[in-house]
Amino acid sequence: MFKKSTIISLCIFFILMFLTPIVKNNTRIIEKNIYKLNREILVLEKQLIESKIDFIYLSSPERLRENLSKSEKKEYRSFDYSRIFLSTEDFLHHSSQETKKLKRKN
Repeated sequence: MFKKSTIISLCIFFILMFLTPIVKNNTRIIEKNIYKLNREILVLEKQLIESKIDFIYLSSPERLRENLSKSEKKEYRSFDYSRIFLSTEDFLHHSSQETKKLKRKN
């Protein structure tokens, strides 16, 4: 009745028809996850830029003098040199090292 090659062809066709929607749905899910992660990255980059601006503004010598003159306390303690960061990159590098140390302890 049917030839062997026709039966094999039909089987392959039906298998592929079944697998195609599965692959399509999986790729759609992956694309949604990529989109969400890209949005999160954009938000974090914006926050980083804002924090850099805050860091530069708040760490300027004029701003520090102004804050000291406005403060009601006449005495203040300075930070250890190890707690003063010259740039945001130094701070991020230091905080990443601290995070690695904490992960090793846990």
